Amino acid sequence: MHTKMTSTVIVTSILLLLVSSFFSLKIGSFSFTASELINGLFAKEPSNQALVLQDVRLPRMLMTILVGASLAVAGALVQSMTQNPLASPGVLGINAGASFFVVGSIVFIPSLTGISLVAAGFAGGVLAASLIFFMGAILQGGRMIVKIALVGVVIQSLFAAATQSIMIFNDESIHQILIWLTGTVAGSTWENVSVLAPVSIIGIGLSFLTMKALTVLSLGEDIARNLGQRVWLQKGIIIFLVVLLAGSSVAFTGPIGFIGLITPHIVRFLIGPSNPLFLPITALMGATLLMLADIGSRFISFPYETPVGIVTALIGAPYFIYLARTANR
Repeated sequence: MHTKMTSTVIVTSILLLLVSSFFSLKIGSFSFTASELINGLFAKEPSNQALVLQDVRLPRMLMTILVGASLAVAGALVQSMTQNPLASPGVLGINAGASFFVVGSIVFIPSLTGISLVAAGFAGGVLAASLIFFMGAILQGGRMIVKIALVGVVIQSLFAAATQSIMIFNDESIHQILIWLTGTVAGSTWENVSVLAPVSIIGIGLSFLTMKALTVLSLGEDIARNLGQRVWLQKGIIIFLVVLLAGSSVAFTGPIGFIGLITPHIVRFLIGPSNPLFLPITALMGATLLMLADIGSRFISFPYETPVGIVTALIGAPYFIYLARTANR
């Protein structure tokens, strides 16, 4: 029964991703038919409409898949490592730290692009994660789960305020930065995809190798140590992967929230937390959820673009409140 349920979830997730990918390519300021999609994707001498398909919608679709999968896996890693159902790269302030460094780079070093922005996002994520876990460790009293969540909210607020302060120095691009800070996959290019793809694929692949360590850590640090596990080394590797996946995604699309929070809970409900395919299915589901959110964002103020981060926030905020109440009980 367990294997059958897992197979059903995998097949359903793949079908949902394929269907949502089709509609992501099809829907926009103007729509394509199925035959136009096929002809446009493989046209050797594309028309103007086919160029929109090849150079605008296709890289946007691929970027959505990469970012959705990366954020979902990063959220699953954080939740499993901290045993905190409220944890995610966004809630813990990692996305805000990455955003602070990326916006600072854009404003003060506008020549930075591609892998340099990824490096900036990674550095910001590392700083935020270091502050969160350091402050959570030194604060006296209370449960670690609650302390890390509260410290994450504080760090997120500090970095958000610092980011807004930096924007004062660049009035010319403030509108573009504000849209980026909301979280958007619009405007994704093949250059963005070519930089993010190897980082995401390697990061997600390495994350799959941590499943055994996460399972042991879920038993508690003392038990993990008694079983011969190097707890701090394993946690360091997991935090590195979380920051790599979240920071690189934020560098190109801005801080898209709640995908890393919601997706792992959905997958745990469907197949359980100890399933060996938990992280691969989480990656698949995260890509699908962000794709569906991006498609929905195109209808809010059609034919104008609405940042996908607004849609994920509308869905995720009520769910976060529900999780907070459940965790408190």
